[in-house]
Amino acid sequence: MAETAITAVLSKFGELASREAAVLVQVGNDIMLLRDRLEWLQAFVRDADRRRRLASDDFTRVWVRQTRDVAFDAEDALDHFFHKNYMNSLRS
Repeated sequence: MAETAITAVLSKFGELASREAAVLVQVGNDIMLLRDRLEWLQAFVRDADRRRRLASDDFTRVWVRQTRDVAFDAEDALDHFFHKNYMNSLRS
């Protein structure tokens, strides 16, 4: 009887581990995709910023400023996420 209960619990742990592994693989893929997109965005922003310095183009100036603001917001969100997870890990 106890052996059956333990087998059921072990099975549940196996299912949980499989699901967690699948989630981690997907997160890893998403992070790589995000990194690639950010590298393209960074190259584009560098070029736009260079153009902005060479000529007074309102469109480019606004685009560079707004992109920079979004990047700072994203950085703040990541900092908040990491801080929250760090604090939660300390409580566990």
